[in-house]
Amino acid sequence: MSPLQSLNALLDQQPVASLAVLEAGSPAVSLVPFVVQRDPLRFAIFISELSAHTQALREDGRAGLMIHEPPTPGDPRSNHALARVMVSGVAEFLSREEAVARGFEPLYRAKYEIAEMLLGLADFHFCQITPRQGSFIQGFGQAFRLSGPNLDQLEHISRG
Repeated sequence: MSPLQSLNALLDQQPVASLAVLEAGSPAVSLVPFVVQRDPLRFAIFISELSAHTQALREDGRAGLMIHEPPTPGDPRSNHALARVMVSGVAEFLSREEAVARGFEPLYRAKYEIAEMLLGLADFHFCQITPRQGSFIQGFGQAFRLSGPNLDQLEHISRG
């Protein structure tokens, strides 16, 4: 599989991302379900007002996401060579109407069985994360800088 195909498969198939935020000036990480849109690339997470990461994003919109493939049981090398993408960007809270108009709510409904129940909760909000930069690790020796509006321009990172 080409690096770009592997990157797109990772974005389309994984159910959760690690979300990095600044919480009272310190790094904090949590797991969040996500959906992705392209042209240009954007992620949407659906998060509770009661979560610490929601408050952190309201105070400072800088955010990072890491999406990775699951480890392979019994493969001691897999933990070090997992395919993964890391992006940093800016978060923007969306109204429900904006989430529908941008196509995030229908994607969320299609991806997650629990969506109907969660969408009925008033304290949950869609938050769009627009990446500014990223990197992709396809495996050992296969690291790439990502650029372009869809982060689909890959530049191989090699030891200089």
